[in-house]
Amino acid sequence: VGYLANGSDVGAAVGYEANGVSEGVAIGSQAKGINSGAAVGYNANGSDSGAAVGYMANGYTHGAAIGREANARSSGAVVGESANGYSSGAVVGKSANGYYRGAAVGYGANGSDYGVAVGYYANGTNNGAAMGNEANGSVTGVAVGASANGSTAGAAVGFAANGSDYGAAVGRDANGSTEGAAVGHWAYGDNYGTAMGYASDGYFSGVAVGRQANGMNTNVAIGAYATAGGGTERIAIGLNVANDMDYTARIRGTLCLDGAASETIYWRSTFGYGDWNAKAFTIDHPLDPANKVLRHFCLEGPQVWNVYAGNAQLVNGQAVVELPEYYSALNLVGSEIYSLTPISQYVNANAVVKQKVSGNFFVVAGNIDMEVSWTIKVLRNDPGCLEDLQRRPVEQFKSELK
Repeated sequence: VGYLANGSDVGAAVGYEANGVSEGVAIGSQAKGINSGAAVGYNANGSDSGAAVGYMANGYTHGAAIGREANARSSGAVVGESANGYSSGAVVGKSANGYYRGAAVGYGANGSDYGVAVGYYANGTNNGAAMGNEANGSVTGVAVGASANGSTAGAAVGFAANGSDYGAAVGRDANGSTEGAAVGHWAYGDNYGTAMGYASDGYFSGVAVGRQANGMNTNVAIGAYATAGGGTERIAIGLNVANDMDYTARIRGTLCLDGAASETIYWRSTFGYGDWNAKAFTIDHPLDPANKVLRHFCLEGPQVWNVYAGNAQLVNGQAVVELPEYYSALNLVGSEIYSLTPISQYVNANAVVKQKVSGNFFVVAGNIDMEVSWTIKVLRNDPGCLEDLQRRPVEQFKSELK
């Protein structure tokens, strides 16, 4: 039906120069429904078992297309102006692309090559998945959120989040690209770093946990506003603590080390310079804990000593002082320095060490029965201490410090 219409070979054609040959159906001016195809619209093409509805729509080779200039070739399915669902792809949206078994929903969305894209110009090509305005999850990546980028095996969730190149990012403007990890608004864990918290920065193999924490460049910062960035192998732990010394750790706050009966807490210490040249403990002041603190400082020396002290009651002019069972294993027996103080009303009272330490005890004798206060200072001799002294001697060149 129509001027120059062709409905030959069991076909049907309606319209100017419509062509419905070989069991095809064509409705519209210059529509083509060839080889069991169906076409409705001006210059629509539904050839080779395809179906096309719309101005210049193409449903070629088992494809189905609805929309102006829509293209659903090779078993594809599309709905939308200029949409492309080529090679078993599925598309909904103007200029969307679901090429080669991909799926795309949205204006300009691209889900080609087994990818999935949902949103305005979303890109989930090459086995990727993208959801959101201009989200990019191409090349096996995942992106959820407007302008999110999880391309190249990355994962990104949030507005403008970037987890591209095997990275992971969660949060608005978070950046965990290049095998990094970032969680939080403006968190930066890119280039193998880790960042968690608002505006935290663990860039370049660093670790940052907390609001605006900075552990970039192989450093570690844990705590709000903690910063260890700008140097090498620095650790800062605590609220607003800053560490400006390489190869050191600074901790602000109360440190509790808790070991169960079956556990042991091991520790070693070496001391630097500058603000850290005095060792101390700080506690609530026992007379005014709400308003004051009390500090006590350590006794310094070039040797490592253990101190034992107590009181002994002399009976028949003598007392055996027992020491801990581990004494001989921990200390260098024979290095002891003894101090004895008689506690007596007699001015001529005196006490002596009758027998030095042997078998974890020593013997005190006096000229009368009395109480004696005693103190032993002895050099440590355990393997951990000896290793420390070898690795960190009393005097050392700064160039040898590690």
